Amino acid sequence: MQIHLIGNAHLDPVWLWDWQEGLNEGITTVKTILDMMDEDSDLTFIRGEAVIYEHIEKNDPETFDRIRQRVIEGRWDVVGGTYLQPDTNLAGIETLARHFTRGQLYFKSRFGSAPKVAWQADSFGHTAGLPEVLAAAGIESFAFTRPDFNRLPLREPAFWWKGAGGARILCYRPMMGWYGSNRDEVSGRLDGLVAAAEKSQVKTVGCFYGLGNHGGGPSRQQLLEIKKWAQAHPEIEVIHSGLHRFFKALRVEVESQPKDFLPLHEGELNFCLRGCYSAAARLKYLYRRAEESLNRSEKTDSMIAALTERDGADLSEAWDGILFNSFHDILPGSSIERALQDQQYWLGSVMHTSQHVELSALNELALRVDTTVKSVEHDKPTGVSALVWNPHSYPFQGHIELEACLDYRPITNYRDSEDQVPVRISEANGKPLPFQLIEVENRSMTDVHWRKRAVVPVSIPAMGWKVIEMAWDKSAKMTAVQNPVTAGDNWVDNGSYQIKAEIGQEYIEVCHEGHSLFGSKGLSAFVVEDPWGSWGGMLEEPDSIHLNEVRETWKVTAVRILESGAELGRIWIRLAGAKSRLDLTFSLYRDRNAIDVSARIFWDERSARLKLNFPMCKDAEFEVPGAVVTRQQEGELPGGRWVRVNSNEGGFSFASNALYNFDMKDDSFRATIVRASRYADDVKTDPTADLWRPAMDLGELSFQFLIAPHNAPIAELASNLEQPPIVQLVTPKKGSLPREGSLASLQPRSLKLLALKRAENGNGFVMRAQLPAGEKSKGQLNWLGHPLELGELEGGKILSWQIHRAASRWECERVDIQESPLALVKTSPVKATSKKKEEELCPR
Repeated sequence: MQIHLIGNAHLDPVWLWDWQEGLNEGITTVKTILDMMDEDSDLTFIRGEAVIYEHIEKNDPETFDRIRQRVIEGRWDVVGGTYLQPDTNLAGIETLARHFTRGQLYFKSRFGSAPKVAWQADSFGHTAGLPEVLAAAGIESFAFTRPDFNRLPLREPAFWWKGAGGARILCYRPMMGWYGSNRDEVSGRLDGLVAAAEKSQVKTVGCFYGLGNHGGGPSRQQLLEIKKWAQAHPEIEVIHSGLHRFFKALRVEVESQPKDFLPLHEGELNFCLRGCYSAAARLKYLYRRAEESLNRSEKTDSMIAALTERDGADLSEAWDGILFNSFHDILPGSSIERALQDQQYWLGSVMHTSQHVELSALNELALRVDTTVKSVEHDKPTGVSALVWNPHSYPFQGHIELEACLDYRPITNYRDSEDQVPVRISEANGKPLPFQLIEVENRSMTDVHWRKRAVVPVSIPAMGWKVIEMAWDKSAKMTAVQNPVTAGDNWVDNGSYQIKAEIGQEYIEVCHEGHSLFGSKGLSAFVVEDPWGSWGGMLEEPDSIHLNEVRETWKVTAVRILESGAELGRIWIRLAGAKSRLDLTFSLYRDRNAIDVSARIFWDERSARLKLNFPMCKDAEFEVPGAVVTRQQEGELPGGRWVRVNSNEGGFSFASNALYNFDMKDDSFRATIVRASRYADDVKTDPTADLWRPAMDLGELSFQFLIAPHNAPIAELASNLEQPPIVQLVTPKKGSLPREGSLASLQPRSLKLLALKRAENGNGFVMRAQLPAGEKSKGQLNWLGHPLELGELEGGKILSWQIHRAASRWECERVDIQESPLALVKTSPVKATSKKKEEELCPR
């Protein structure tokens, strides 16, 4: 038997302290370990998280040089490969991939090589999509400690983890204990590992030790105990090791055994600390919006940069903000209040950077596009030109909202006669579009007309644009449409769905194609008792994962029709309890087979959570980062962007731009909106106890969700919800590009574009995509009007390509997440963009 001693010092950069204290503790811990290495030549140490190394390099270069020396000696093992240790159930798939781009390239540049072993000391479970990310990042092995054996029994501590695309990662979870150790438990830990190893086939044993959470690492007393224990057990080989050395030895053992020596695990490694799926909703909502905003901004800028022959924008600082805030005590909401407030400020800066880059890129495109408007009589206001941009690799068809000023001053001609203001909206070819005027976003000068807001049905090419004009035009005539939306005093109907509410009822009626979607119970909201702390039940207590004690079922207290016209019916419904309320605004658009909902919560509860209840469910398919998993009624569950709910009655699809926490109970699918726990608190607390301690997320929160048929293209609907088309008002002018065009598209349509970004080496761009598991297809990228073959694609795999100029043509080359070449993809010769021929590359 071999016992590999893996000294480490787990450091949460944010938890019971703020990020400033956390990063500086990284310097203190590392200096302490280096000093102990000078004292004890046996000591070895592992350290991951590029952000810690980078902070040391910048603020204490002498200590960083000492790390380099120990790495050269082989006593310091650089592991992990990520920027820090993220939560892998909640962060998006591209965020997880970008962790390795950022981390691996940093480690390679500073230490000459990138880690082959991933390390997640304390993250609260792991998505089924992680093996494909690890494989695409050049990772071969993975060590973790959560969930432990009591939460997730596995036959052996070592196993193969197989991804949906066929990736196989050698994994190890310690036979006993956790990622560190207390000062006086090393001898007992070693005794326990020997006993556990006697019951296991695996004789290569990892012993993780060292003080941790706020840094620390191996102590002198622990090293002394290890020496005494090793002397007392000469029959066991005790090795001061690291993760790379440990997995190398483990592979030697595995390769000497039959092929089925280790078990094969497929799917997710979950669940634990389930309260984290919904704690700190205010931060979670902001994080999701910042994550999606940055992704959309980067795609938009990169595509336009390729057209205009410039480098893509440097968004590395903004991405660092997303990566840092995906940390497993930030995004899960288990840190102190002051620290979480700081992280929200940081996410706000990410949002602003994304918006700024997006604005600049679209203005750059608008300079080249014909955005002219119809000429007018002397001293009359011209129309307003809007550039509508579709950030997706497939065409968009649906409704947008456009608001603009009709003149530079309010129009007094139609005072108190809102319906008589003649408005024209025309599309790229000048043809009038159908539209519906709706309420503007302000309540200023309501007796005169200045700004107008309209709902307009549009179709926009993939990664493309369309110019729309809005004008005050006395000759304007409304365009007749078929299948108009209808509405009554308390209902709206678009021919596919009907929404109806009665004051006093405990539910909202939802009908689809003439039949009640949720039966007699309807869509409802209720509050359940949730006395558990930030993490939920620390020991997976049954009452903490099945929250069924209803405190209050809310009733409909108000209903109002907000919009009633041919294109849109909009109904506002308030569900309320004694102290809190939920306002749901349902929008039904013409010819749209889906329900769009804007939700606003006013929350004033303690030790409780609010759930939306959809009474139709047998089981459900959940999109999780990088994969899709089917789950049964297993208590509180982490989910991603969308869910397909299965039932004997047919089921439905659900997507949101904010929610992560779901459960299934009594044939119902339930989504947690918000929970009122306490900050960084693991004490079960009655709602009337400790009233001076603040509860999380009191006040107002808002988000959006949608409901669609069971067989709807829910992945696309979810993407459109989180990254809607951009409507940008631009200066009317002539341009070389047409009023409608496309810069790129992907085939097959199911090939999901995860990222389009500036290449890290500055040579062109990197595109990342994933085909759904189970599919196989040849891929093609239409890039600036020319086809680039992507080769044979296998479903589930995370695939990346570098797109760059080679002489007078574009080439497409397979790369990994580190952006290192894999194999050249043969393409037909494609000339690089000529600014004189831009119009040819952007066909209508």
